[in-house]
Amino acid sequence: MSSFNPNLFIHVANVLLLVAYSVRDILWLRLFAVGASLISIPYFILQPVPLWAPLAWSCIFASINLFQASRLIFERRPVKLTAEEENVRQLVFPDLSPRRVLQVLSVGSWIDAEIGEHFFAHGKRIDAVYLIVRGRVQVTRNEAVLGELTAGSLIGSTLLLTGAPSDVDVVATEPVRALCWEVRTLERYLAANPEARIVMQKHLARDLAGKLTSYANRNTP
Repeated sequence: MSSFNPNLFIHVANVLLLVAYSVRDILWLRLFAVGASLISIPYFILQPVPLWAPLAWSCIFASINLFQASRLIFERRPVKLTAEEENVRQLVFPDLSPRRVLQVLSVGSWIDAEIGEHFFAHGKRIDAVYLIVRGRVQVTRNEAVLGELTAGSLIGSTLLLTGAPSDVDVVATEPVRALCWEVRTLERYLAANPEARIVMQKHLARDLAGKLTSYANRNTP
């Protein structure tokens, strides 16, 4: 009876590599690559003189692919949003996945404002933008009321586009729950995440159009 041929291991390993390069899902590619690296190890050991260098590289490749596969599995776990987070998703980010929504929220911070508290004051530079999740604020200029903003509205979006100091006062008229994004931090995040940037730009456009319509209606005789 012929002895076992260790070449079988390297053949199976290469078949797994072929399968890995044929799949479209990066997770399965990583898993097949791990399998190929592990199965090739006996081949290197069972040689008349063990091939320690290829064996070491196979272990390294298996470790790297196993680590990356673990990250992918972790990232694909179902995400459960809280009621408040889901509310934000419905208000602004309905086209984003829950995981992506959590990323956007993580670069901002939650704030609570009491009645009479200022978000912006006349003449002040804008360094943050706010999303109203609950409550109401009033926008005034020289004591003339320009409008009111409620849930889903962005505070500072218009001024953010122009880069000019605030020419209005924005004051809470009800207890407000809002998300605050520091402008530079938000810009960096959106620059690195095109999908979130597109969704945010769409909401900015809707928000601006709604404010213009409200202002026009308020000033129509």
